[in-house]
Amino acid sequence: RYFSRSIGNALRVLELLQESRVPLSLAEISRQTKLPKSSAFRILRTLEIAGYIQRVEGDRFCVMPGSGFPLNQKMKEVVEVSQPWMKHLSQEFRETITLACLLDHHIEVAAVIDSPQRVSMGNAIGNLIPPHASSLGKCIAAYQPDAQRERLLRSFSLVRFTPNTIIEEVALGEHLDLVRTQGYATDNEESATGGCCVGAPIFSRGATVVAALSISVPTMRFTNQELRIAAVKDAARAISEELRVKR
Repeated sequence: RYFSRSIGNALRVLELLQESRVPLSLAEISRQTKLPKSSAFRILRTLEIAGYIQRVEGDRFCVMPGSGFPLNQKMKEVVEVSQPWMKHLSQEFRETITLACLLDHHIEVAAVIDSPQRVSMGNAIGNLIPPHASSLGKCIAAYQPDAQRERLLRSFSLVRFTPNTIIEEVALGEHLDLVRTQGYATDNEESATGGCCVGAPIFSRGATVVAALSISVPTMRFTNQELRIAAVKDAARAISEELRVKR
């Protein structure tokens, strides 16, 4: 009853620009949102003046780095859809379940369900995730275009957390290619000694990975890896399917 069509259309434009791998033209935005060019232009000009988007390459548009607004909207939706599946994994494995989202040029923890066990691996909402040394980060980085992957790795830097951390660029590139091929990532004491995890990517539209889901386990309980991998992949796949339907 109180829905504002103009605000809703502006949010659609923001979401489209956020998900696009390249800046979009007015014609492309009009076609993909099914908005008249005149309406799309007014929205774009308003968002540009307000500082949420910028004009690049002549007459193409992209989200302004650090604007935050469309990124937070996307994160809220991913968290909402993921919650039931996170609870399911928590009940099945009684280990820490973490959701992380891609935000601009970094990866951030968006939701956590802590393990009820005395000895467990912890995490906290807002923590930054290393794109090279965690299952969450590797799942997201592996599916990004080359330029975006490079920005993620460069912005965090290849920090060696443990002797198992992969910091050689060639070896890391090959490892991320393997993650993409197999559809999941592992962290075998690469980000913290004594802790392991398995994670799977969450897709928003097409091949666009916007988040990842993981199960974190103390090394002493890191058994039945195949079961954990299958479960986290199934959950991530279900979340991805729901996100596609919502869009």
